Amino acid sequence: MMDQKDERLIEQLKQLPKVKDQQNKALLFEQIDQKMKGVKIMKKRNRSKWVVPSIATIAIAALAFIMIQSGLFNQDQMTEQSMDLAGRSSELTEHDTSGEVTTLDQDESIESDEVEEEIEQHNKAEEFSEEVLLGNRLVYYNDEHDFPIYNMAVTDQQVQYFIPISLVDTATTPDIDYPDDVYNRISSMIDADKFGVKHFPFDDVEFIFSDDRQEITMAVADDYQFPEGGALAGLFPTMISFMFADYPATELNLETAARDSIDLGQIGTMETLELEPVENLAFKIYQYEDKERLLIPISQTIAGDSFFTIDEALVEMRYDQPEFDITASIPVNLEWIDPANEETLIIGFESNPKLSNNRETKEMIEAILMTAKSFGFTQVEFDLGTDLTEVSQFNLTEPIPVPDGVNPILLD
Repeated sequence: MMDQKDERLIEQLKQLPKVKDQQNKALLFEQIDQKMKGVKIMKKRNRSKWVVPSIATIAIAALAFIMIQSGLFNQDQMTEQSMDLAGRSSELTEHDTSGEVTTLDQDESIESDEVEEEIEQHNKAEEFSEEVLLGNRLVYYNDEHDFPIYNMAVTDQQVQYFIPISLVDTATTPDIDYPDDVYNRISSMIDADKFGVKHFPFDDVEFIFSDDRQEITMAVADDYQFPEGGALAGLFPTMISFMFADYPATELNLETAARDSIDLGQIGTMETLELEPVENLAFKIYQYEDKERLLIPISQTIAGDSFFTIDEALVEMRYDQPEFDITASIPVNLEWIDPANEETLIIGFESNPKLSNNRETKEMIEAILMTAKSFGFTQVEFDLGTDLTEVSQFNLTEPIPVPDGVNPILLD
């Protein structure tokens, strides 16, 4: 017969807390994702995956050993207790056919459709990260991703031209956007030093979107002063129009806490700004010192004339503007034929050794694609006058659709 000490020990064993796995589900999704892709998981990560079940199993085995050595149970009790412990161990771990262990919470199950959705989102973000960050691309295609894209505008160092930036939110569920959050953090979203650009005039501005996006309001403090400079006054309406071109709003409401208007310096005191189409642009390359390279849109020729045809824009793209850190996106000695054909721009170059699978040719294609988009074309058919079938990510054997974004930055 057991004494009170033995009974107390048995009671304490029965009251042992359940072991609950605190494993991060993101790591679980990553493990599943890697297994689906056939990637071998690093040994270091495998060891971390096994920590919780290994400790649980060892603890259970140790307790059973102590019980046996103490003579607390007879043979029948030992058999019954072993079966119970084995059952608890199986609840704590679930083995797959590869021999790896995935830990599960006893009180919380993971729905298979949620797992699949998370894996899908992870895959899309991973693919995009490789395409943009590793490929150093100047344009972005949403393709099957459907990530929200927020078009921003900054300026060059001399505040003579606006530079478009596409912020792609890979961390958000597709078709759901949070523009208020993103547009009000332009300074933190875009590294001005990294890209050699300037943020203003948006540092002290708050943008407010209605739920249906039909109305967009720009709010500033009562003592707000628009930055000085005639060039910026000319750029500001264009920058605003580009930033909100994808929304149904047709104008930007302007207000302070005290009045329904804003003093915009040389632009004047305004209640609203019309959102006009930003079109007929020639895209060149902007690079300040040794900073990142960006596509920059030019709206006029060096002589100050607007572009009426894409052929005029292509000619402009052959000229450098070193005083503004802008270089040509089409080599000056290249000639082309058949520039336009309704929705598809058909452009053929004469044979030239400069056209190859290199950065210059890739950037030329990207610049032409964005230029074509600004003129209303939906795709471009290239003939480089060589046997080249692809340049970087571009397949030259078929028309290339115009991009969804320019100068993309990944938000995760």
